[in-house]
Amino acid sequence: MVLFIIGCTNQDDTIKTYSYELKTETWPDGIGKIIPSQGEYNALTIKSIYARPEPGWVFDRWEGAISSKENPTSVSFYDDLAIRAVFVKDTFKVRTVAGGRGKGSDLNQLFYPTGIALDPAGDLYVSDMYNHRIQKWKPGATVGITVAGGDGYGYGPTQLDEPGKIDIDTQGNLYISDTGNHRVQKWEHGGLSGTTVAGGNGMGNETNQLNRPFGIAVDNSGNVYISELGNHRVTKWEPGAENGIVVAGGNGEGGDPNQLAFPLGIAVDYYGNLYVADTYNHRIQLWEKGAEKGITLVSGKDFKTDSQINYFSGISLVNNSHLYITDYQQKRIVEYDLNSKSFQIITTNDSTLDDDDKLSQPYQTAVDVLGDIIIADAKNNRIQKRKVNTE
Repeated sequence: MVLFIIGCTNQDDTIKTYSYELKTETWPDGIGKIIPSQGEYNALTIKSIYARPEPGWVFDRWEGAISSKENPTSVSFYDDLAIRAVFVKDTFKVRTVAGGRGKGSDLNQLFYPTGIALDPAGDLYVSDMYNHRIQKWKPGATVGITVAGGDGYGYGPTQLDEPGKIDIDTQGNLYISDTGNHRVQKWEHGGLSGTTVAGGNGMGNETNQLNRPFGIAVDNSGNVYISELGNHRVTKWEPGAENGIVVAGGNGEGGDPNQLAFPLGIAVDYYGNLYVADTYNHRIQLWEKGAEKGITLVSGKDFKTDSQINYFSGISLVNNSHLYITDYQQKRIVEYDLNSKSFQIITTNDSTLDDDDKLSQPYQTAVDVLGDIIIADAKNNRIQKRKVNTE
């Protein structure tokens, strides 16, 4: 037997740790920022950086150590790096801000987005229905970040099943109509799993159950309003409640003032008045707080003969004064003025010259700080942003 003895020197080998500096700047100066900004990083570090433009500007390209149109992007540290983010003035009329690269599950793709919401920081959240996930898209980003679901469809706390619409409260917490699971999930800001705040007791019409929840709205007190496709009603769930309260419909499918038919979208105002996209009745209903019947604000009968079939799929309340309504059948957006009680069509497919920019089954709108309309263009698997003339 041969014994090998490994000798050691009296002086240990010294392992040197190298660090390199990331130097960043924006152009024009002060028009945006790079996240993370500058700092020292160890050798072989791979860091993801993101350029966030100010409202009215858009990311154009990276210059310096990297040259790319992708935002965000990753950089590897083998030496000091100098990087500049270039922004340009946003002069668009129509632009895709998320998805638009065919249906799929990659981070730059969507598969039938039905709901959108903006958080207090202006980041866009997208309900990516058939990918069973919620994606967060920062301004100017070319890929999304999965913030809920994305763990395959299922019933677990990290899973979703064909999520419908979404809403975000003033603290940035995310509320999801988990349609296929007959529940509403709340994901705390930055959370890794969701908790059930409504339903979750199987499909049904009892007060502790939901039947295909789709539309959702959260008021300033944390009350959650939910439209149910299967029960043709809207229920209100107070924080911590184990049962909901029927606040609209709930009298079977129908077109009477106390009925609804497959309501897809809802919104609630400061006073607790409820606005319902009563989809299969081709109308928008106002249910005043405590009312037993709805009042029709807009219906298909208000349009010319060849466009009376209006499947209103989403409704957004802006400044407690206007409703923005999506009509997925006619592929257009309607604005309703709550003060003058009048409406106008503000964007249609005839408003765009490029066939690639035309809508197909729009499901929801949101309005950013500049008043531009963001549209969940479901069948085109993208989110569009449009400037509209509302004068």
